[in-house]
Amino acid sequence: MATPTLAERRPEIFLAVLLSLCLVALSLQVRRPGGRTVGESWLLTAVSPFVDLVTSVRSGVHGVGAWALSRRALRAENGALSSEVERLRAQLLRLRDAEHDKGRLLELFGEHPSPPPGTVSARLIAVDSSGPFHTALLDRGTSAGLQIDGVVLATAGLLGRVIALGQTTARVQLLSDRTAAVGVLLVHAARVGRAAVARGDGEGSVSIEYVSTIEPVEPDDTLVSSGTDGLYPGGLPVGRIVSVRRNKTLFWQIQVSAAVDPHRESVVFVLPPVRKSDVAPGPSAAGRR
Repeated sequence: MATPTLAERRPEIFLAVLLSLCLVALSLQVRRPGGRTVGESWLLTAVSPFVDLVTSVRSGVHGVGAWALSRRALRAENGALSSEVERLRAQLLRLRDAEHDKGRLLELFGEHPSPPPGTVSARLIAVDSSGPFHTALLDRGTSAGLQIDGVVLATAGLLGRVIALGQTTARVQLLSDRTAAVGVLLVHAARVGRAAVARGDGEGSVSIEYVSTIEPVEPDDTLVSSGTDGLYPGGLPVGRIVSVRRNKTLFWQIQVSAAVDPHRESVVFVLPPVRKSDVAPGPSAAGRR
């Protein structure tokens, strides 16, 4: 008997496959004790890796978003903190400068500094003493309230006066300038001060004029401003007498060491100009020390 060919058995194979599919479909509909069918269990088992993957991706995206927001917030907070640090640093520098200025005022005016209203601190940025005309340049001008004839002081004493002004700079005539002059008192511990005139010698110091040889003058006598010249208040240190010699005139030849060396000063104080109606010796800063 001849064996049926594949083409002849095709209906039987198709029928067997169809019955198998029906049997599988029926088996998938069988419910387990938990309430799920076999098909649902297989489907959940098959798709669970994909569900886990999607959940992980969503968690990762959420984490990246939270990190980005946190990073933006941290950068904004860091910028705010940096600005605050810079502000506090600038404030600290201002406080240090103010404390430094206060220390200089204490040195100059005594235990309780009382500079006139309108006193301005300034930095001495240049000194020109190459010729007989000695001047200095300050980093403050009319914008800071400086005025012509403002009195310029250093920690050790009188430095000069303002003779020219710009918006942000001022030129100072130093006491050592050939054309500068200041009324002074020669102070000695054992006698009353003698009035005299100190003029710039054009060489970095001052010379004393019109002190008669009958007047007792000794080395180490100090010079303070008399306050009678209409330019400077009284009682400000000007210098110290180094030597006293006789010459062919009726006046002493007096060598003076200036109280202030402008080349060694960095910060000075500028007082308002002396009022012309108030030309009288003021309270001595040296006496309050």
